[in-house]
Order: sequence, then structure tokens, then C-alpha cells
Amino acid sequence: MVQEKKYVFYAIFLIFFFLLGASLFINIHSIQGNFLFADEAIYYSLTQSLAHDGDLEYTKKDLIRYFQAFDSGPIGLFLKKGKDNKIFFAKSFAYPIFASPFVKIFGCNGFFIFHSILFLLLLLMGSMYFSLGNRPALSLLIILTFLFASVAIVYIIWISPDFFNLFLVFSVLFLWLYKHKNKEVNTNEEKKNKIQTFLLSDHSDYLACILVGIAVFSKPPNIVLMAPLVLHSLFKKKFKQSFLMVLVFILTSCIFWGSNQLVTGNWNYQGGERKIFHFKYPYEKEHLTFDSTGFEMTSEGYAEKHLLPPKVFIYNIFYYFWGRFTGISWYFFPAVLFIVLFFIRKKRPYQWFVFGAIAAEILIYITIMPDNYAGGGGALANRYFLNLYPLFLFLPDMKMKLNEIGISWIIASIFIAQILLSPFQHSHYPATHAKKFPFKMLPVELTLVNNFPTNTNPEAFRQPVGTKNSWLHFLDDNFIPRQKESKQEKSGFWTRGSHTSEMILKTWYPVKKILFHVLNNPRMRNEITVQVGSEKKKIILSKNQRGTLSFDNLKPFIIKATHLYKIKIKASKGSIPYLEEEKSAERRFLGTFFELEIIPENE
Repeated sequence: MVQEKKYVFYAIFLIFFFLLGASLFINIHSIQGNFLFADEAIYYSLTQSLAHDGDLEYTKKDLIRYFQAFDSGPIGLFLKKGKDNKIFFAKSFAYPIFASPFVKIFGCNGFFIFHSILFLLLLLMGSMYFSLGNRPALSLLIILTFLFASVAIVYIIWISPDFFNLFLVFSVLFLWLYKHKNKEVNTNEEKKNKIQTFLLSDHSDYLACILVGIAVFSKPPNIVLMAPLVLHSLFKKKFKQSFLMVLVFILTSCIFWGSNQLVTGNWNYQGGERKIFHFKYPYEKEHLTFDSTGFEMTSEGYAEKHLLPPKVFIYNIFYYFWGRFTGISWYFFPAVLFIVLFFIRKKRPYQWFVFGAIAAEILIYITIMPDNYAGGGGALANRYFLNLYPLFLFLPDMKMKLNEIGISWIIASIFIAQILLSPFQHSHYPATHAKKFPFKMLPVELTLVNNFPTNTNPEAFRQPVGTKNSWLHFLDDNFIPRQKESKQEKSGFWTRGSHTSEMILKTWYPVKKILFHVLNNPRMRNEITVQVGSEKKKIILSKNQRGTLSFDNLKPFIIKATHLYKIKIKASKGSIPYLEEEKSAERRFLGTFFELEIIPENE
């Protein structure tokens, strides 16, 4: 057993050095396509400011520094006006302050080097924790499965706090639960080093509370982490310890939130006069200022603005587990496995506290952020779930079997293998995998229509059709983008060959009838199929013939004033006119051309 532990230790460091080598020498700028978007842009800029200027203030130096590294500006830059009329970065500095020393020394690669060290600590903590109930080799396999049989590991290459948040939550649970698991398996180790002695003492709980304070500053819903720690301590009748744990958490929180207040003049880094900037930035030119550019994006009043009907809450619970773009059953299957094991095995009080924290945090996300619980349209799967994912790992009895671990890898091979094999590609284009089987068979999260990962393609996002205030959101690549020079294609789209094109029609008014005016390609007897919701209609057209299909039994998905209709369109035969007709110059693979005529209820 001692020999096996030694080999596991060697394996962990071999994996770490491999990742460290990649982090040191990878050409980040080229791989990122010489631009960053949204959170990556803001956290890159904020970390650089802390690393080189030692402050949170946005100045022209920060903009110059950014353009020296990337060809295009920091698309999606969050800034706010604060103390002394200065401009500050409007995001949490928890992640940047820890990453900044590495960035100062190693430049942009410092982000990945920092993540590599977090990865090493995760492996060490995970193998140490699970070796209490399993063989050392199996304990390493468990933690590797947790990371690599899910999309969690992909976020190690994101210049954002997501992997950092996962590390914080994991560390909190490890520090709290290690001593309890040690007692359960009755390990009587004669010699204990200083680390083991600390982990088996109550002092590790106080360090856990410090990390909770940091985690909450990084992502406020992480406040639920304090509940299982304090409730379990109260359950054990350790009232003094419970008080001290809360006190340590409050002091840590005051240091971070208070520092933000002291520096920027506002305790909430997302509150106040906050804006988002895309292509024009303050100080870029003399006439470009904070007031003259950007769009307002404050979090104040967020809950009231995003309070949606109860039915949205019910749908989001379903989507959270089984949605096409965000369902944790496909992207984080080990979490589902762990929760099943929790219910079928013997449970202890602290496990119920962990389960309560999971339920509470999921409810926070789908209630407070019902139209964006997954982290925005540029996210891969549900990036906010990385704050909850470790809770699932520590939920059940830690004894695992090879066949249970094997199930996770089978599911991963079906659903996310393509993501794991090309993480940078799927990070840049987060909807790529979801445009093919098996994801095409999964339900689409209609509550997230404005934050679909497919929306990152401007030619598939909010394409105007029909009358005013109606748009199409395409969910795959089975349509041909409009040709601007074509008068015909200003009002409609071609589907791609014989493939099914799936889309969402969004209107701001109730619709009485939708007419689909379709045009066939040069093929004879081509069957055109249109489906709206569950209703499907077909029409057979001759070469270049037109036809119309009408739908009036419409059942939209309604969110406030937004009405959503799921649509599928398919031609049974595709055509490449250039290869079929002597005089044709049309080289595209055409299916059917369609135009929408939308008749509102009040007409």
C-alpha cells in the first residue's frame, strides 16, 4: 500500500509537469485568435492592471497594454464610474489578485501556470481524501474522473475565475470533511505530519471559512457554503466554534468587500454607474469617454428586472439537468452519479447538509438568474455550475467501485469526448457539439433564448423576419446565411441541402397564424417538411416551384412579452445548381428557400 501511494504521488506530479510545460510554452495569443471576449477580456485586463499598476483603476495604459497583446479590443469590457470620478474595472478582483503575481512574471501564460498549480493541489487533496476509503490508485482515478469525465477541465484554459472558483469550493469541502471521513474509516496512523495534524484539527474549519469568504466575493451565491459548515458544528453542539467560524467568514468578507468600497467608493463591484463596452472604449480617443460610449449594465435592481413567472422556474429545474446546452446530466455526469449514490447509500447528517447546500444554490441561480443561469451565451455548458460541482463529489459515501467510475467515462465518451479532444475550438465556438446527434435530440432551453451559445454566431442570432419585432435564432448550421447583395434573400433563408434546419421564432406579440412561403430548388418532386411545435405539414414541389404552408394552431412558450415558437424545416432533396445546370453559377448546396408571413392576433 505504501508503495502504491508513492506511485500515485509520482503520477500526480508527472501530470502536473506535463500541464506546466504546456502552460509555459503555449502560444496563447495565436490559439485565442488574437482576441478575447466577455469575461476573459475583463479578467485579463483587470489582472494585468493589478500585476503592473497595482490598482483596480482603468486607464489608457490598460488599453495600450491590451492592444499590444491582442489585435482587437477587449470585447465585453465591464467598467464603472467610482470614487473621485475615476473609472474602475467592474468585476470581482478575487481571482485576479491571486493570478497577478504569475502574470507579472510569466506574462499571459501566467494565467495557465496559476491554473496548473491549482490543478496540482486539487489532485493532491482529492487523492488524499478518497484514499481514506479506497486504494490509492482508485482514489486518483476518482479525482481524475471528476475533472476529466466532465467539461470542468476545459475551464482550466479559460482566462476567467471559473476553475479558480471550483478550486475554492473543493478546498472548503476538503478542509471541513477530511477529519470526519478519517474518523469514519478508523485510520490509526502512528505518524502524522504537520499537514495531517492540521487537517484533523478544528483549525482547518477556520481556514475553510476564510476560503468561503473569498469564494463569496468571487461569486456571491457561494454564500450557501457556510450553511453546512455552521449547521454541522451546531449539530455537534460546538457553539463556540460555530460562532468563531461565522466571525472568521465575516471578517474575510469585510476585507474584500470593504477593500472594494475603500478603493472604488462602492462595496458592490457590479453596482453603481456600470457599463459594458464592445468596440469603442473610454480613452481610446479624446472624444471617447465613459459617458459617451458603452451600454448601461448595472446589477442594481437585477432581481426585480429578472423576476419571471413560476412556470419558468419549473422549466429551469428540468433544463438544469437535461437541457441541450446546459444539462448537467450530459456535461457533468459524475455529479448525477454522485447524487444517485447519495440516495441509495447510508447517509450521515453532514451529507444532508451538503445536499441542502446544493439544492439552495441551484434555486438561487434559476430564480435570481432565470434567463442566464448558465453564465451567458459564450459559456460552454453551464460554467456557473463549477461553483456547485465539488459539492456533488463530497455528497455520497466516498467508497467507489470501478464499474461506477466506468459509467462516467462511457457517458463522457458519448456526449463530451469531442469537447475534451479540442477544448480550445469548443471554447471559441461553444455550440459546435450541440449541432449534431445526440445533442440535437435533447430539449432546448427556451428560457435562455437570449443566451444560447449559438448566438455567438451573428448570422444565426436575432435574424429579422416577417413583420416588425420578430426574429429567428438558428440552432444549427443547416441554413445558408443571407447574401447581402441578393434582394430575394433579404426576406428569407435557404436551408442547407437535405438537412433539417432547426430554429426558434421570437416575437414580442401573440401570433394568430404563421405562413411559410417556400421555394423549391431545381430538384423534381421535392418534399418540403415544416414543423411548428408538435404540428408537422408537408408539401411536394416541382423544380423551382413555390408553395405555402399555414399554421394557426400555435402554442408558444411565453416569457413576459416574449413568445417563442420551435420550428424545423427540411427538404427531402438537396441541389447544387452549378453542378446540375449548365448556365447556373449557384454553387451552394440548396434545400428550400423560406419566407415567414406572421399574422398577429389583433389582425
